[in-house]
Amino acid sequence: MKTKLTKTIISAAVISCSLVLTGCATSAKNSSPETSAESLYNSAKRSLRQGDFITAVDTFETLGARFPFGNFTQQAQLDIAYAYFKQDEYDNAIDSADRFIKLYPRSENIDYAYYIKGLSHFSRGGSATERIFPRDIAKVNQNWPRAAFAEFDSLVRQFPDSKYVDDAIARMTYLKDEMARHELITARFYYDRGAMVAAVNRVNYLMEHFDGSKHVPNALALLASAYKSMGQDDLGNDTLRTLALTEPDHPALRN
Repeated sequence: MKTKLTKTIISAAVISCSLVLTGCATSAKNSSPETSAESLYNSAKRSLRQGDFITAVDTFETLGARFPFGNFTQQAQLDIAYAYFKQDEYDNAIDSADRFIKLYPRSENIDYAYYIKGLSHFSRGGSATERIFPRDIAKVNQNWPRAAFAEFDSLVRQFPDSKYVDDAIARMTYLKDEMARHELITARFYYDRGAMVAAVNRVNYLMEHFDGSKHVPNALALLASAYKSMGQDDLGNDTLRTLALTEPDHPALRN
């Protein structure tokens, strides 16, 4: 009887251990690294969609710390850049995009990293007030437009088939005109103060770097006037002939 009872207890213990082991195996399967990474990623994406960018970044970074390799972690790095961009934390957005480019140079999404860098530079200097009363890009620190233009240009040159190319080109056209307008405003400033050499230099810089801008005709008119004010009539007349070829109906040609 005692022996039979002992065998029964042993059998029950074996069954119990088997159930525990099966449960452990099932639990391990359900909490596998890939599943856990997916769970963290989905949680972060929910926060991102809800506009809770701080929580999103924290969760994405937790994902990266726990699971430094894998597709979810790779995508999370881009999402972090986007979340920082939405918070107007442009330096952090650019740093995150640069980190992605360094870590995943062969990623099929690397074009987006360049795009978010361009957008971050493009948006610098903005504020809540300026979203209501838009800023004048021609009058802000020109390092920002130049940097944005360079990032968009890199995107267009390296990834001509990217879905972001059309928007990048449109922004580059806009930036080119605004940077040209900045040079024209500066040239006029010098012209109005009688600093003709400085005015000529700024217009020549505009012509060299922003040829094709819609501000070129007005720049040529100012250049012709500056030359004539300096007594260089031949250069002034040559400039007016160029203006006539560029914009035949320009008011400066009526004099």
